[in-house]
Amino acid sequence: MDNNANPKILIAGAGPSGLILALALRRNGVPVRVIDKLATPALGQRGPAISPRTQEILRTLGVLDDVKKWAISPPPIRTYAGTEPLKTFSMTAALEATPVFPFREPIWIGQNRLEGVLRDALHKYSCEVEFGTTLVSLVRDMNGVDATIVKEDGKEETQRFEFLVGADGARGVVRKQLGLTFLGESRPGNNAIIGDIRVEGLGQDYWHMWGELASQCVFLRPTGEPNLFGLISSFSGLDCDAVMKDRAAFQDALDTVTGRKDLKVLELVWLAPWRPNIRMVNKFSAGRCFVAGDAGHVHSPTGGQGLNSGAQDSFNLAWKLALVINGQAPISLLDSYDEERTPVIKEMLRTTTDLLNRNANSDDDSRWDRGGPLLMLGVNYRWSTIVLDEQNEVPTDKTPNDAYGVELRGLKAGDRAPDAPELKDVRGGQTAAHLFDVFDPSRHTVLALSPSPERAAALVAQLSRYPQGVVRFTVIIRNGAEIGPGVDMVLEDTAGHAHTNYAFEGGCEIAVVRPDGVIGAVVRGPEGVGRYFSKIFNV
Repeated sequence: MDNNANPKILIAGAGPSGLILALALRRNGVPVRVIDKLATPALGQRGPAISPRTQEILRTLGVLDDVKKWAISPPPIRTYAGTEPLKTFSMTAALEATPVFPFREPIWIGQNRLEGVLRDALHKYSCEVEFGTTLVSLVRDMNGVDATIVKEDGKEETQRFEFLVGADGARGVVRKQLGLTFLGESRPGNNAIIGDIRVEGLGQDYWHMWGELASQCVFLRPTGEPNLFGLISSFSGLDCDAVMKDRAAFQDALDTVTGRKDLKVLELVWLAPWRPNIRMVNKFSAGRCFVAGDAGHVHSPTGGQGLNSGAQDSFNLAWKLALVINGQAPISLLDSYDEERTPVIKEMLRTTTDLLNRNANSDDDSRWDRGGPLLMLGVNYRWSTIVLDEQNEVPTDKTPNDAYGVELRGLKAGDRAPDAPELKDVRGGQTAAHLFDVFDPSRHTVLALSPSPERAAALVAQLSRYPQGVVRFTVIIRNGAEIGPGVDMVLEDTAGHAHTNYAFEGGCEIAVVRPDGVIGAVVRGPEGVGRYFSKIFNV
């Protein structure tokens, strides 16, 4: 029997944002339909950088190991004058994994490879992408969406869905049909070209760069595949249409900008003109319709935040949609998607635009820095109305502030939930090596640190009020302490990492981790847990 029959949600667009959303929904048992207007999967590396935060998402979805089979570590940048190396430097400082952050550096994988991994994972959940299938219009009302879809053979159909998500890119139909604005700026280009090419004569050990983007340049980014490079180029004064269509013309342009004759262009895999567009929607939803990824925000690729921001859009939205579809949460929960993601995307656009502006200064190597906030480990939702923090007697300020966590200190509700290794599953007799092994994209995880048996029993009673299967109660103990019945999992903190990483203030010893790996609540006791879940569930 097809467990994806009678889809409740239509996802228009099968790029990373659409596929991550679909996989997270299928992990929650929600039937979905995924369509893409392309006849076949897209070629090319495109956005290759996978931030540590996105690696955590992929781990939670069970696909990170498969992604890493294709991924490479970002190589150092090397600039040249002809064949002479000028500078060699790294985009990120080498950082060791810690008990809080198991992933500290980006990895690179071609977007085509990433999408293939995600499609393979969806196949296991009886979900296939329908290529050559275009959403042409939608009509929405209070109870659902009627989507008119045209197949590659010209056949038209109209299907009813409870919700629709546009992950169909900057030129997609969903945002336009919803009447969302897409305000910002488009900057004049310098005959810039992006794409993938095969070049003989260069190794994969460096990101090779000649010239400057503001005038003439060739940047060849390694892919891990011999002779295949991601291209960013600017050919001022040349006919870029001719250059993109003819390998010999491209070879001449390459020779001119690099000042070299030893590099041989073997193939133009795909090329496209490019200019900076910096835009975002005024809101990420309209009724029962939503946008995610490039459909909601476009910007300079400086910073490597695009694909990663789209992944976080989808992971934020998926668990909320699943609870509403399954009748376990009110539809008002979906309002928090726009509330939480809008400040993050505004900060992302500000950050990536600042990096783009720095490109005008060829002496400023900080323009290539992809560490710090760009790792996205500080992205937070502290201002969200659906998070609860009882660490302060005075309610915290809910004004959106520092969405990338540059200045924030301490661990608060709305922050990324830390990992903790070296945990022993006391009752199961197995070792749960990481707290990340406990977090689940289909349910909340209630963590209680060394509660008394009486406090644990009170929490069990509180959690029994909520829908079965949507909450996992996990107690973390020291030194084999006894815990009574009703607890789903008891973990011994053998090295003390969990108690250190979740050291809260104000007598708080309970954290509620959302399915998207964000701390939804930091509370003192069962009453606080009840206050938090009253914001989430139908109770």
